[in-house]
Amino acid sequence: MGEVPVRELRNNTASVIERARQGEEITITVNGVPTAKLTAIEAPRREFLTVAELMSLRPKRPIAEPHPHDLWDDTTDDLGPIQ
Repeated sequence: MGEVPVRELRNNTASVIERARQGEEITITVNGVPTAKLTAIEAPRREFLTVAELMSLRPKRPIAEPHPHDLWDDTTDDLGPIQ
């Protein structure tokens, strides 16, 4: 955490803001007395995806589904007779 006098903030605003953007918490002082804090703002979290983003998340190759005829070989012979 750094301290920056208000005069330095006035003279070097861009560099002080860049330090805050990089994650540093900066305390602004007036006559040596802490007065304010300057911190970065977290990016807002979106609650939706665009169609292009959703399409980019899908598998690139189609997933192979078993054909119903492939499942016909399954039997219940190993269960024994019904009682």
